[in-house]
Amino acid sequence: MENTFANQHNRLLLSGFLSLAVVMGVGRFTYTPIFPYMELDQLLTPFSAGLLATFNYIGYFLGALGARYVPRSDKWLYIGLGVNIGTTLLMGLMENYILWSIWRLLSGITSGMVFVIVSNLILSRLNQTGKMYYSGFLYGGVGFGICVSGAVIPTIQSIYGWEGAWVSLGLLSVAFMVAIFLGMWKQGNSAGSASLGGQIRKDRHPKVVRNQKKAKYALYISYTGEGFGYIIFGTFITAMLVKNPSFTFESSYVWAIVGIGAIPSCIFWSWLGTRLSSIRALKWAYMTQIISILIPVFTDHLLLTLLSALGFGATFMGITTLTLTLAKSLEAAGPNLVSGLTAAYAIGQLLGPVVAGTIISVNDFTIPFMISAVVLVAALITINSIKERKGDASNAVRKHQSH
Repeated sequence: MENTFANQHNRLLLSGFLSLAVVMGVGRFTYTPIFPYMELDQLLTPFSAGLLATFNYIGYFLGALGARYVPRSDKWLYIGLGVNIGTTLLMGLMENYILWSIWRLLSGITSGMVFVIVSNLILSRLNQTGKMYYSGFLYGGVGFGICVSGAVIPTIQSIYGWEGAWVSLGLLSVAFMVAIFLGMWKQGNSAGSASLGGQIRKDRHPKVVRNQKKAKYALYISYTGEGFGYIIFGTFITAMLVKNPSFTFESSYVWAIVGIGAIPSCIFWSWLGTRLSSIRALKWAYMTQIISILIPVFTDHLLLTLLSALGFGATFMGITTLTLTLAKSLEAAGPNLVSGLTAAYAIGQLLGPVVAGTIISVNDFTIPFMISAVVLVAALITINSIKERKGDASNAVRKHQSH
């Protein structure tokens, strides 16, 4: 029975991992390494590219906000995945800005919806079983999707153009969806599934902060700032490198480095959260991200640029992992906290590309990246306002997770 339970747990984690790879790593973030090629074909300008990204983030906000009203079932997960994959394929099958805007909007809606469904489903299961440290494996799926897309796009683009890159990654996502379906189907129909609920303990929320309500609001503010701050780098870093004549390294490979940094980062930050506490780990993650975003502002040295990409990749999903893990321990402070935080994150993302794209159209990339860093410093200060309970908070977390 224990082996059956472990197998179900592993299949559920893998299905969630691949789901996030599809809707986030490919469906959402593939736009970053592809749109510079679309710009080179004079199909996009910095402003129109930023606006197209904003349509996606509007959709992400709507999907995250609306996910709380969507039943947590396999059916809605498959619907979200199917529509998301369809929009990725359609991006490469036509050249029409209005249609692209619609596809990116729908992609964002389904990304937000699937992200919240998967997060709630799996984080609740991990919280109930006292294994929240496994959350790092779940969010590593985003980095996996980013790494795969960044690595293959230069080759595919050189042969089939940017259109072929969209279509090829859409077909890859179809293969992932088949694996997700098989994993979820087996998880839901195995002989031991009926007794799974009997092995799950009641939720245990370790009280690691002094004022849960204040902590909840601090998370909303900081996570909105993170959405704004990280997305400027995440949207425009490859375009910045493409337009720099002294930078001869393939920019899409830099994006693959972001993915390489993101894959193990969630596991690392989850581990660090159990050693130091999620709040202290969050502070270190924000500081690392701020430094990483500022590096390209002051130098285009190849090694430092790669370290910047690695540092960014190692933190942007790590911050998500720590924030949502902390949110699950604060659920008593309000219902649907994961959905609300994801929507707040999306609000920051709505503003980031428009602000950056507008400035870049009349200036260069320096000012938007500096603004990004300033907003992230404000987010760090907000996190610093959360006061941990007296005593060793990390011990409380470790005790919670070892049960």
